Amino acid sequence: MTILLTWIVLFSFSDNPPGTIKVKDLYVDKTEIQNIHWLEYVYHKRQGLDSVAIKKLLPDTSNYWYANPAHRHQPIVLISYEQAVDYCAWRSQLVSERTGRKITYRLPTANEWRDIAKELMATDLKNIEKDLAFMKKIIKNDSTHYILLNRDKPKARVYDLFGNVSEMTLDKGVAMGANNVELSEPEANLTSGFSYHAPNLYLGFRCVAEIE
Repeated sequence: MTILLTWIVLFSFSDNPPGTIKVKDLYVDKTEIQNIHWLEYVYHKRQGLDSVAIKKLLPDTSNYWYANPAHRHQPIVLISYEQAVDYCAWRSQLVSERTGRKITYRLPTANEWRDIAKELMATDLKNIEKDLAFMKKIIKNDSTHYILLNRDKPKARVYDLFGNVSEMTLDKGVAMGANNVELSEPEANLTSGFSYHAPNLYLGFRCVAEIE
């Protein structure tokens, strides 16, 4: 489990918080939180816990594929809002300790998510449309497919904000963006907030970060 630690090793005081890119005034994750990130979280958090406590860290038992190496770089799904918030707190503590700077990761608010989406629409529309065309092709017959995010050196852009999975916000029960079941055009995604009441297959998250 080295991906987060690799981000930290490459981090310098002039850099963005590990894993993020700056969009307007926000540092936002380049990708959704992936299964490999969740595996690392569970690996570190489980130390000294009993089986009951460890079980609370895991996604819903119906997510039987999250630990499969073939799915390491797909978005983590079937987790709760509370689990996502705890992941953010754990990541904040670990990155702050390793970098010597106070860095706080959290879920974006719904308004922040809209601001990020609007900025990407203005600056990266061509790549967004290319990503969506590819996604539509692979999910044509099976919407259970997610886009793999296995990029050793992701380019300086945000991936899959407009598809793959809808994303939790800091506002509990409110998610933003389309997903592979209800894939829509980017313009529609800017305001496509919806309510959720439990973990599901098409709900994930990404973080924004703040440097103090």
